[in-house]
Amino acid sequence: MKHGKLSLVAASIALALAAAAPTADAQGTGTIKIGNTGALTGPYNEFGEGVRRGILIALERVNARGGILGRQTELAISLDDQLVPDRAVQNMRRILDAPEIDVVIGPGGSGPTLAVIDMATVDGRAYCNPQGQTPSIVYPDGTDKPARKNVISTAIQNDVEAKALGTYVASRFKKIGVMHESTGYGVSGSQLLGVEIERLSKTKPVAVESYNQRSQDMTAQISRVQRAGADVLVVVGLGADMAVIRRNMLRAGFDVPLITSGGGISLPYKEGAGELAVGTRATMISTYQPGKTPTGVAKELADAYQAKFGRDRWWGDDPATPQVFFSLTVGAGFDCATMLLEAVRLAGGTDRAKVTEALNRISNFPVSNGAATFTPMRRLLVQPENLGMFEYVKGDKNDAVLKAATQ
Repeated sequence: MKHGKLSLVAASIALALAAAAPTADAQGTGTIKIGNTGALTGPYNEFGEGVRRGILIALERVNARGGILGRQTELAISLDDQLVPDRAVQNMRRILDAPEIDVVIGPGGSGPTLAVIDMATVDGRAYCNPQGQTPSIVYPDGTDKPARKNVISTAIQNDVEAKALGTYVASRFKKIGVMHESTGYGVSGSQLLGVEIERLSKTKPVAVESYNQRSQDMTAQISRVQRAGADVLVVVGLGADMAVIRRNMLRAGFDVPLITSGGGISLPYKEGAGELAVGTRATMISTYQPGKTPTGVAKELADAYQAKFGRDRWWGDDPATPQVFFSLTVGAGFDCATMLLEAVRLAGGTDRAKVTEALNRISNFPVSNGAATFTPMRRLLVQPENLGMFEYVKGDKNDAVLKAATQ
């Protein structure tokens, strides 16, 4: 009887110890898992699917080198939000409810990102913002205050883009008209651009007009900018809408230069505007330039992409080098995954607090779009010096071909 009681006690202790023991993942022997939501389908899938492909290549590169701390890596959750904020929220909730996810790569676009960033901040897992440009995504209290502790970014933040656009147009035009989409990205981008133009030229834009995404007629806004006497139109928005604006400009007889944010270099703009894209100038990360062979990690990424996916819609038409926009899609996903995994390595494991702290120890770390150095105040990979100005010119087949701008 006594022996039976001791056996029961021993069994109870064994069960308690087994229940309390950490899982293989918690002990650091399982795979390191990434969760991601993005626009994998729908009219904006060039963003989310491009990021997903970049993540996959980053993981293959790391795993081929032995993984992180001897552990392999995987994209454990990849969900489609079609760039719709409500879907992004549902997807992010699912990702954050999965305790096995170690680090998170968020959605594309400011709208979906603004919808999920607070819950991701409260959750505390290291998070990379691939494309959302609104400054409050990274800096909720202003860019002069510390960033969110667990957030880094590969996006072209609005103030960075505004400096590049403002510097370009303020030195070349006197009467600047501005149009912007009505999203958080468009509103903040337009405001920051206006501030930069006024700082440099001592004058304000002659007209500022707003439009809704996916609107098929913006003639009214264009006509008001035209009546204001603008000698240039600067647009802050996404490429599909910019294509509508370009066609509406032609219909209204508004023959002035069109200069845009990075959306003007995107696939939907080129596909939607066709030969009308000729003459359009736009800012973009200058990692990949027409006619130039990339170097360093950027070349590694390009070579790996071509081997895995071939020369497709994300790669572009040039067999020698990816198109310029590749940096903001595939490059963003690759860099997000690579930097988050470097934080895991520096942290010595996947403990959330330690990985978040390790973000601040990433210094001069090479990725495709530059070298990452992060501090509590600096969490942006892309800086003004990483941007260039590009222009569509007429190609041999009378199509629009992108080149580095010469004026």
